[in-house]
Formats: sequence, structure tokens, C-alpha cells
Amino acid sequence: MTLAKILFVLLLMMNLSSYTANPLATETDGTRLSGLLQDLASRHEDLHDRVSTSQVTIQSLEATVNRLVSENAQLKASVSLLEETVSQKAQLDYISKRLAAVEASSSEPRQPNAASKCVSGEVTTATDTACSHPFTEVFGRCVFADSTKSGGWEEVRHHCITMDADLAVIDSADFLWHLIRHLQETGQYRSSYWVGGHRTSGTSAYHWVDGSPMKMGTPFWGYFNDFKHQQPYDNESDLHICMYDKGLYFLHSCSGSVPPICQRK
Repeated sequence: MTLAKILFVLLLMMNLSSYTANPLATETDGTRLSGLLQDLASRHEDLHDRVSTSQVTIQSLEATVNRLVSENAQLKASVSLLEETVSQKAQLDYISKRLAAVEASSSEPRQPNAASKCVSGEVTTATDTACSHPFTEVFGRCVFADSTKSGGWEEVRHHCITMDADLAVIDSADFLWHLIRHLQETGQYRSSYWVGGHRTSGTSAYHWVDGSPMKMGTPFWGYFNDFKHQQPYDNESDLHICMYDKGLYFLHSCSGSVPPICQRK
């Protein structure tokens, strides 16, 4: 029972009681009671209308909130899709630039069964090499990407040394290009690989395992995920270099456990 109805009943009982106790009540009392009843009825109707209006307003607000929540979710999805599209475009631009750099460095004609090899800034010629199993000739060098052996840089380097080899020295853009193609053609294009680049803790100069300094910049080194800053990442704990699978197999400073690319001396 609503408050208006309760008040109406109480007032009715009070007035009826007063009217019954006074048998000499005048017609004015009846008129007053009738007016009171009409006033209560009018107020009850007004209260009912206000409650109905409030319910409609609440429903309208709930519908508006639900619509805003749905539009906010759609907006977040659109922003996420836009960010993904921008990231993909940056990756495509980066890949195009790096491939153009590698192709430019590989555009000079070479004699059949020969490969130009960069040593100390000079171009020499490396002829085909007879490589014994499990090593394979790649650009005049005997290499072995041993995907069955994973470990830290020092561990896998020792593994290469036991095969009368060492970690690969990638001192030529041509060699890097052919080595990446070799990984693709042999189905090994699915993992990062340790190579022979490293530095001593506390220093910033990188060297190959044969003692020669590593060349910095394009076309050897990859980029960070933001595609704005080029490797290497001089973190105190990242002392060794790998061909990074998620960086298109360009050189990155790495850590963790991955297989090696061994190269015969």
C-alpha cells in the first residue's frame, strides 16, 4: 500500500469517527469531508503521475548508459585496429628499406662459383669450398646451423669448437643475404641463431670471435620494435649477438637459449 493510500484511509477513519460521535453534525462537515476526499484523490493521482514519470526517466537513462557503453567498446576496437594498421605499415616500410639496402649491396656482378668477401674494408674473392658433413657451402664458407643444439652463447660456441669450427663471422652483407636464403631453403627459418659477435662486459665495442671489429649500422643490424632505434641494445646483460628471427634475421644483441650457426675455420 502506498503512502498516499495509507494517509487517505487514516484521514477517512478520523473524519468518520468524528462524524459518528456527533449525531448533530451539520451538513458542513459532510461537505468538508467530501472536499478532503477529492483533495486526497487529486494528490494520489498527481503522485502516481510523478512516479510514472520518474520510472520513464530512469529507463531512458539506463538506455542512454547502455548505448554509451556500447559506443565506447566500438571506439576502443576501432582505436586498436588503427594502432595495429599503423604498426603493420611501419613494419612494411622497415622491411622495404632493409631489403633495398641488402639488394643494393648485392647488386655488383660476381664471377660464377665465386663470392666477394669483405675483409678489413677490402673486397676479395672467395671461391666455392668443399665442405664435409654436416657443414654446407654458403657463399664460399662452410656453415652448419645446428637447430638440434640450443644453449647460451658460451655453451654453443664450445659445441662449435668441438667440431673444429667456431660461431659464424658475418662480416659481409652478401654473406648475410646468402645465409638467410640458406636458412629459408633448408626449412630452418623459424628460430634465432647465435653468431660469433660479442663484447666484454663494461665495454661498448663489439668484435667477432676471430678478433675483427663488428661493423655497425645498415645493412647488418636490425631495429628495435619501435623501428626508430637501431641495434645493438647496450644492456649490461646482453653481451652476445644473434640473427634474430623476429627481426628478419638481422643482427641483434640477444640473451637466452638458442641454437648456433657454426663456421669452419
